[in-house]
Amino acid sequence: MPLLQAESPMSRTLSQWVDYIQTLHHREIELSLERVDQVYRRMLPAGVPFKVVSVSGTNGKGSSAELISSIFRSEGYAVAKYTSPHLVRFNERINIEGKPVSDDELLKAFERVESVRGSIPITFFEFGTLVAIECFVRAGVDLAVMEVGLGGRLDAVNILDADVSAVTSISVDHTGWLGNTVEEIAVEKAGIARRGRPCVLGMEKPPQSLIDTCAQIGAFTQIRGRDFGVKLGSNALAWGWERINEPDLIFVDLPLPFGQSGVQLDNAALAIEVVTQLANVFPVSKEALRLGLANADILGRCQILNTEPLIILDVAHNEASVAELATFVQRNSVSGKTIAVCGMLRDKEIASSLRRISHCVSEWHVATLKGERATSAKELKHILCSDLQLNDAETTPIYDYASIIQAYGAAKETLTTDDCLVVFGSFFVVGDILELLNEET
Repeated sequence: MPLLQAESPMSRTLSQWVDYIQTLHHREIELSLERVDQVYRRMLPAGVPFKVVSVSGTNGKGSSAELISSIFRSEGYAVAKYTSPHLVRFNERINIEGKPVSDDELLKAFERVESVRGSIPITFFEFGTLVAIECFVRAGVDLAVMEVGLGGRLDAVNILDADVSAVTSISVDHTGWLGNTVEEIAVEKAGIARRGRPCVLGMEKPPQSLIDTCAQIGAFTQIRGRDFGVKLGSNALAWGWERINEPDLIFVDLPLPFGQSGVQLDNAALAIEVVTQLANVFPVSKEALRLGLANADILGRCQILNTEPLIILDVAHNEASVAELATFVQRNSVSGKTIAVCGMLRDKEIASSLRRISHCVSEWHVATLKGERATSAKELKHILCSDLQLNDAETTPIYDYASIIQAYGAAKETLTTDDCLVVFGSFFVVGDILELLNEET
């Protein structure tokens, strides 16, 4: 790494930049705005020239950000989107007009941030956030949809003042940084709200601390079930949205987001509410709304890779998201076996998460992921046997592997056309499989 640091920034490749920015701070995560805000003010003393939507939450952030972006893009606005983590390439994090940013633009942005940073130590995510902002300014976008990486109040994305903020869902995750209860975590998520501006809450029963914190900030909360909501019709392939107590503001016969029945409707409802909150600045027609919902696309969220046999790929990695995945698997039930390929990080609530889907699974293939945070395959197998009491090797076989690629390959070999293979547990799981599929094509 010292050799890399000694190189001229102008000579670094993209992969070298990605490696380099992981060396700038001694901690991978350092929740604080002081350092990153200092660099941001040097870069853009007058602030950003575009409108901002910030999206926080435990699950559903990436899907909601894509739905919001897709709707505005369908109306013809220049829209940027910032998400994390990436699955295969860093470029995926920074999306302009529906496409990952080019290597050339990324290199220019890396050089710009580094030239301004000076000696200020910032984390990998903080540097990446500043790179995204620089790319968006250079592209002249109208609107940036910013997914919060971790928490909200002290996340790097919160250096930007959101014109509309949104909180998708809240459950227990990242307890080492955000708190041990839903009420504590909600306070951190609410930190992206701004005084006098809308904050859209995607839960029908949000934690009271979330509502109270938004009120203390002075944001105008819009709550699903109180201010807006989903209308289910007799047609299972379509749905509707309404602004409660505003009969003129209603949309019917909407396409299912991501082609999925049910599991993404909460995120879609939140996205439409965000769009309506910006209607005075960026009006959107009903036609563009429908087109945006239909065209929204995101990898690794109940992503169907194959139909016969059914192969599902999902980044679900905590209790709430695995429960959603289990619902999707049940709605797409098969006549044969349901086989799981799984790898997880050790800082997750593994037993409670796996319990949410264990009733659907007839065979397990568990694997050790890359990196120091990985739970070993042996540990996963032990959790399944001890905590979930899946001790009968004939009834529910459990196999362990050194890598997710090995587990996926072995599981695929056993499939018949009537089976379902569900691959989940981490962004690293999905990233490894997508990279494998890219190599095979």
